[in-house]
Amino acid sequence: MRIAADHVRPAVIPSIGLAIVGADFRTDCAPRRQAEINRCIAGERVTLRPLKRLVEGVPAVSVYSQRGRQIGYVSPTHADWARNLLPDIKAIFHKADSFGAIIRVATDGNAPTLPQPTRRGEMMRRPHEVPHEPVDEFCGIKFDRRRRA
Repeated sequence: MRIAADHVRPAVIPSIGLAIVGADFRTDCAPRRQAEINRCIAGERVTLRPLKRLVEGVPAVSVYSQRGRQIGYVSPTHADWARNLLPDIKAIFHKADSFGAIIRVATDGNAPTLPQPTRRGEMMRRPHEVPHEPVDEFCGIKFDRRRRA
């Protein structure tokens, strides 16, 4: 199969962000998980391990810091996906969040990478992309301002 010379393929597949939940659960373990999340540094290696029990009705995948302490579970919406790719997944800690944490995973055997930082308050956009002006769908509506008794 030939690829056209003008078609540029990315050298590295970008890593994917996964939500890690469980630090805000109302359990005895939650404060310990939150404390361990607070100790984690961006780029630090984390480990994913399958569990036999269910979390929110889904077979769980637990996440451990490089110190061997559990920081939570892969969110139930992505747990099956992560469980199927578990042997190939490499993961790093990205950041703490209100629900727990976010990790970055790579499934292609390469090391995951952190996203490029953006300036505070700036949305992530493609270069030279101008946002479209929003359409005002209510500009033609006339309101009856008379009070009804």
